[in-house]
Amino acid sequence: MNLVNNAVVHAFDGRSGGTVRISGTALPGLRVRLQISDDGCGIEADQLPRIFDPFFTTKLGRGGSGLGLHIVHTLVTGVLGGSVRIESVPGVGSSAILELPLNAPPLRTSPEDDGGPSSHP
Repeated sequence: MNLVNNAVVHAFDGRSGGTVRISGTALPGLRVRLQISDDGCGIEADQLPRIFDPFFTTKLGRGGSGLGLHIVHTLVTGVLGGSVRIESVPGVGSSAILELPLNAPPLRTSPEDDGGPSSHP
């Protein structure tokens, strides 16, 4: 939802409309690629390295918190065990490419789950 919302808020700013396309492709190794693309204004090259940073926004004070893509990155790379990247050409549009396992890894809920020290004797 955050990826589609970003397109609505950022990609089509100042435009009366645009297109968001969502596609999926099966990958080898029980993985899937999801791609969310828009034909909006694109993202400037100097902003791309920072787009997953918490509180980075070009709309501060105008409807953007800068947390949307940070949340996407955290969920995709942490909870879902996948990867996410953004490709963009200014004036042409942007694509978010997610590669995910068909089954998310088990959630780690305690230090014992990741081999850390136990709080139990």
